[in-house]
Amino acid sequence: MEIRTRNDLIKWLEDNATCPAIKRALIYGSNENLGGFGKIIGNAPGWIVKVTGKKQEWIVGIFPNTNLLLIKSDITYSCYILNKVPWRCWEGDKSKNSLYQGDYPERYKELRNGETG
Repeated sequence: MEIRTRNDLIKWLEDNATCPAIKRALIYGSNENLGGFGKIIGNAPGWIVKVTGKKQEWIVGIFPNTNLLLIKSDITYSCYILNKVPWRCWEGDKSKNSLYQGDYPERYKELRNGETG
């Protein structure tokens, strides 16, 4: 599966989250696509989703496994639970694609620029 839309992103996370509580929260709670980030873990770019359940919230980074990017049909992804959002690495305003902009791009731009939060 290649992630191209917000729905693809959430569906991939539903199918691949390693924590059953996150899977339940994706179904019964809420989620927010925070958009595209130039660096999530190390130098790996990808997307971040905030998943909110009844009692807990998770920040999940999803990124392509870069060693397989040359073979499009074999693209795979990994996800990790993050301690915090690396707002300085948010790059949603560099794209017109809503997957990269996230759900609330103006708010994220302010957070990246240190104007709020």
